[in-house]
Formats: sequence, C-alpha cells, structure tokens
Amino acid sequence: MARDVLLCGAVAGLIHFVFLGIAYGNPLIDRLYTAAAADHPAVRRWPSRAHYLVTQFLGTQVEVYLLTIGFVWLRPLLDVDGLAGTLLLGALFAGLRVYPRFWNMWIQSTYPWHVLVVEVVGGILGTLLVVLVLDALVPV
Repeated sequence: MARDVLLCGAVAGLIHFVFLGIAYGNPLIDRLYTAAAADHPAVRRWPSRAHYLVTQFLGTQVEVYLLTIGFVWLRPLLDVDGLAGTLLLGALFAGLRVYPRFWNMWIQSTYPWHVLVVEVVGGILGTLLVVLVLDALVPV
C-alpha cells in the first residue's frame, strides 16, 4: 500500500501540477490574477516565479498524497462501481479540499469574486483529475 501511495501519488501530483500550470497560466486567468494582484492587497505578489512554482508544487504534492491515501483506503469501501464510484469519491474530496479554502478566502480577504470563482473551479477540476488518475493507476 505504501508503495502504491508513493508511486501513484507522485504521478498524480505531476499530472495535477501540469494541469494547474496550463489552467492558471493561460492568458485569460493570468490577466485576472495580474489585475487582482495590482488592485487587491490580499493577492500575494511573489518576487521570484521559480520560488513560487517550487512552493506551489510542494504544497499541492502534500495535498495529492493525502488524496492518494484517502483514495487507496476508501475506494474499495464504496459500494459504487466504476467511474461513478471514483467521481463520487472525487466530489467528496473536492468538497473537503475546496470549500474551506474558499470560505477562508471569502471571509478573511479582499479577493475579488472572479478570482474566488477561478479558485473554486480550478480546485474542483484539479481534485477530479487527481482521482481519475488514481483510478487509472491504483490497483484496487
């Protein structure tokens, strides 16, 4: 089980990170965040893009390993077969992962709504991508 978590979590984490890079690096989303960073003090400005990317990868990799542990542990216990079971578990994980972050960003910051929506959608899609990758990789 530990080997599955380490190996599958690493692959899922890399795929997730590439997805995040494509999703958040596209010109539309990049413009939204650049404008938000200029207009809203709560949006952090990183002096080094490389430092930000390393920090982002390591932080999301911890999340992906936690999702992987949960997936390996809970997926066999679900009484829902196939893709439906994987998506059900992914929806649960997305709610647990995305809602607290959204709530804290909304009540404790001046993040503009469009940035919050991007965070929610990106978090949900990223979580579902991780469980779909895990479904393909983890021997259940």
